[in-house]
Amino acid sequence: MKYILRGFILSWILLSSSLASAQSFTKGYRYYQKGDYTSAAPIFQRYRQHKKFAAAARYFNAKTGLANTRDLPGLLDIDRELIAADSLYRHLKTRRARRLKRKFGVDTTVIADLRGEAQRWAIASTRARGTLSALDSLFQFLDKPLPEIRPEMESARTDIVNAQLGSRDYDVMTAILRRYIEYVLPENYGQTRRMAEQIWPAFLEKYPPCALDRFAADHPQSFVGRDCWREEVQGRLCSGDINALLEFHVQNRWTALEIVLLNAIADLRADSNVVIDSAHSQRNYDLRRRNFLREQFRNGNAAQDTVVAFNGALEYISRYAPRYSAFRLMEESLQFFLEQRLYFSAIRLLEAAKPYFPDTLPGGCHTNFDYQRRVKPWIDGKLPILRRPDRTVNKRLLKTLNTPEGDESSPVVSADGLEIWFAASDRPDNRAGQDVFYARRDAPTADWSTPLLVPELSGPGNQAPLSVTADGRQLLLFINNRLYLSRRANAGTSWTRPAPLPVGGIAVLGKGCLSASGDTLILEGAYSAGTATVSPDVDLFVSIRDAATGEWSRPAALGADINTDLDETSPYLSPDGQTLWYVSTGYPGLGSSDVFMARRNGPGWARWTRPENMGKEINDTYPHRGFSTVAKDGKKGWCSVDGELVEMSW
Repeated sequence: MKYILRGFILSWILLSSSLASAQSFTKGYRYYQKGDYTSAAPIFQRYRQHKKFAAAARYFNAKTGLANTRDLPGLLDIDRELIAADSLYRHLKTRRARRLKRKFGVDTTVIADLRGEAQRWAIASTRARGTLSALDSLFQFLDKPLPEIRPEMESARTDIVNAQLGSRDYDVMTAILRRYIEYVLPENYGQTRRMAEQIWPAFLEKYPPCALDRFAADHPQSFVGRDCWREEVQGRLCSGDINALLEFHVQNRWTALEIVLLNAIADLRADSNVVIDSAHSQRNYDLRRRNFLREQFRNGNAAQDTVVAFNGALEYISRYAPRYSAFRLMEESLQFFLEQRLYFSAIRLLEAAKPYFPDTLPGGCHTNFDYQRRVKPWIDGKLPILRRPDRTVNKRLLKTLNTPEGDESSPVVSADGLEIWFAASDRPDNRAGQDVFYARRDAPTADWSTPLLVPELSGPGNQAPLSVTADGRQLLLFINNRLYLSRRANAGTSWTRPAPLPVGGIAVLGKGCLSASGDTLILEGAYSAGTATVSPDVDLFVSIRDAATGEWSRPAALGADINTDLDETSPYLSPDGQTLWYVSTGYPGLGSSDVFMARRNGPGWARWTRPENMGKEINDTYPHRGFSTVAKDGKKGWCSVDGELVEMSW
């Protein structure tokens, strides 16, 4: 009897405890139903580990917290609380799970619904912050998003990444290039390509050169990451000892970090307290002399004594080649002689400098960029162009069309030479972006009238004229990176609203030129759009308009006589359709891109004569935009140079 009574008492105690527990949790639930979250929250918090009520306690704990939480860390904590609630609910015995659902409305469905709400708020919070660090936190800690939430997360990631493409902060740029590059939209590839080119200057704006190892770790395939002497250079940069830097410059001719060294030397030299050892005084003088010569070549003051400038440049090259600083000085000297039309001096400079650039690399280093091997071909490609007989080319600035503050480009001249359209930005009369302007003259030798904006051809974004048909009734334009066509009834009448030119069939379509009759289009294009860091291989294509249907054919490449493995752009087709002027980076030239001319060699558009470089009087060491228009006789062309409209005759 004693044992029976003891068992009864124990059972009563357990039952009372259970009833008390249920009643206490129910009390918290009633507070919750009344909206008294302040009283409910501590009760739910106490039951987070309870074997019966933990799932429900965590669910209501999360729900009351969500009412007042919008910061990302708090929302992520709520999501983790709900994950635990879901797991605890699934491990309950069936009878207990049913009881929780019946009495408190808690089951896996409502837990999932609340998780969805919390995750959407987390995404909204990330969007509001709009930073890559917030995006990192979202994807790192929201590691189990619901299936229906994943598309929203991906959309947020894509939007935030593309919104950050204008950043010039090194760490943001690096994060995009290293971790988020696959989320860049194809239409923004141009921005990431420019970002890849600007990553080193962005690093120097934020970090000292002494932190080279950071840049190398972030970008192992860069010139910094691949340089065989990076650790030695970094040690000297961090020491701040100008004599150690000068000594390294004496000993090493091959490092790709030479310009980093020279910039550090120049910065240290500006300190009046710096003492340079006598052993390095000559080298210090040579470097200062190089800087002086570069400035003389750039501002044109070297013209006061070209012999002294020539000898100074060659002396530095002979002492310091094949270092990049010697090559750069040679390049800038060459540009000066071309601008001054001192072609004999340009030839002598290249011939004398060539032996100082052996096409070999140092032993034991196989990772550095091998620009030294490209110097001799660079020289050999220029000498034949420079040795051609001189010809007279007159360049005339179109003063009435240019403005000091504006950037004028893409001049298109009518067949009779009396009308001109061009693109311009930053002029006082600009609307926004790049607009189309128009001027005329009374005779082919007269000055142009004051240009006026063409309202029907201008609008939001960027507009540029490309070519006009011989009858002056069809104008091809490039508007916000697409080809458009506008028409007019006669000269002097208004243009129609530009309509997209229905040409397609390849991945990339760029600028182009209509034939004189308007039934043939030569245009830039590419079969592949490239990648976020690698530009497409741009070639020249032809499209023909069907006379019966008016439809344009799928663009066909002009063939290997014109196109190379590099870029061909800026086409202009002669009025008779037989001669093509264009810009190429693939053929030997004076600059990174030169203007070339080729003639059709037979029927069709695939066979052409060998492209002819337009020569030293037109091309130089700078990249070129090409001619927007060439006169009927092929003896005059219009182009843009440094943001100014120029007429050239030869």
